[in-house]
Amino acid sequence: MREIAKSLVGFSWAISVFGAQQVAKILAPAAGATADRAAAELDEVTRVVVSHMSDQMAQQFRAGDDWQRRAIDALFDAALLRSLDPRRMAETLDPRQMANALDPRPIVRAGADLVQRSVETIRQTVQPTPQPEVPPVL
Repeated sequence: MREIAKSLVGFSWAISVFGAQQVAKILAPAAGATADRAAAELDEVTRVVVSHMSDQMAQQFRAGDDWQRRAIDALFDAALLRSLDPRRMAETLDPRQMANALDPRPIVRAGADLVQRSVETIRQTVQPTPQPEVPPVL
């Protein structure tokens, strides 16, 4: 359990530092660094992470990612005054498609399983060792 906790913290830290590095590349581009290259590197890391997900979790990731990408497109289109048609924006940002694709049951089930395994591990670790019974002295 300790090693998993260390790995989770290390993973979170690595992703945070990598994200900061990509933002720095975009804000202060060095020779050969471009926004397209930074985006490609972020997409590459995303693909690697998704490749380690179960089919159900990858499907849920793709549904959320698709909705987020459409939301960003709508924001940029509005900011650049490309499309101010409220019907088109509402259609683009409609979360029903994502909600229909997302099934929270696997996530809840995985969380419940994790808690159950953790409690069982703790129970086995903390359970007192039976002591041999000593006959009473008369």
